Amino acid sequence: MKKQSIGDFRELHVYKKALVFNKKMNNLIKTFPAYETNNLSDQLRRASTSVCANIAEGVSNFYYGKEYDRLNSAIGSLCECRCFLDISQMLEYINQDEFEAFDKLAEEVLKMLIALANRTEKLMKEDAS
Repeated sequence: MKKQSIGDFRELHVYKKALVFNKKMNNLIKTFPAYETNNLSDQLRRASTSVCANIAEGVSNFYYGKEYDRLNSAIGSLCECRCFLDISQMLEYINQDEFEAFDKLAEEVLKMLIALANRTEKLMKEDAS
């Protein structure tokens, strides 16, 4: 289904929150051991960047289906970040307090992404009827 107009992703609260999450992840990985540069650090950097990029790509096109697909990709990338946070804590690169703070922020972004995906899905169904 084609949209009436393209949204401005920079105006979305979820995009702004995802940018904050990305910045915090990039600051966090600077503290990881050097040998993680091409491993866990790189995966966390890419996954957190992907959340922002998928929101932008999804909102900035003419089709609800593509928006929904990209929001699902953003959700997947965010869940990858949460997995990498689990691993970071397990390997003792971050402590419990750091883990809880990052995971709380990830959970906030996740809830917002799910709400936006649900809204998009509803619009697709309305358009279909």
